[in-house]
Amino acid sequence: MRFLLIDRILQLEPGRFAVGVKNPTMSEDYFADHFPAFPVVPGVLIVEAMAQLSGRLVAYSVRAESGEVVLPVLLTIQQARFRRFVRPGDAVTIRSDLLQLTDGAGRCKAEARVGEQLVATAEVMLGYDTGSGAGVIPEAARRKLEAWGEEINRSLLGEELYARLTQPAVNRESR
Repeated sequence: MRFLLIDRILQLEPGRFAVGVKNPTMSEDYFADHFPAFPVVPGVLIVEAMAQLSGRLVAYSVRAESGEVVLPVLLTIQQARFRRFVRPGDAVTIRSDLLQLTDGAGRCKAEARVGEQLVATAEVMLGYDTGSGAGVIPEAARRKLEAWGEEINRSLLGEELYARLTQPAVNRESR
């Protein structure tokens, strides 16, 4: 997927945190114009990667808490700070910590690092519709979006972590 900005989710503990990685390569489209002879990952894409990881964390936190399948969407970005360039060949580790989960939104603090060096930080808020509300997303579209989201999640998480996160809540409680 062209705008999936996480290559892999390494850890995800619902209600707590998620860790993922992005390995930008010279073949990424944005390097053609950002910038010639000095390729740099645009800061907005680093924030988007943090928001995408945070969205997975919120989705699986809601699922663990209520069994609901949700599709989080970005509502706000606050306190975004950039500290160094990210270049092709860098291995960017992203961590998102869940700060708050309410009915309809989750707030996370995220950071991106290359090795031990802090690259960027931001606080993001993601909203979601459980489908029990005003029907913001039509039912047919909801089913397609859920299937699409599960396909991406399975790919990012790997089979073992995906299976652990999607098992019924009853089985999780008995562990």
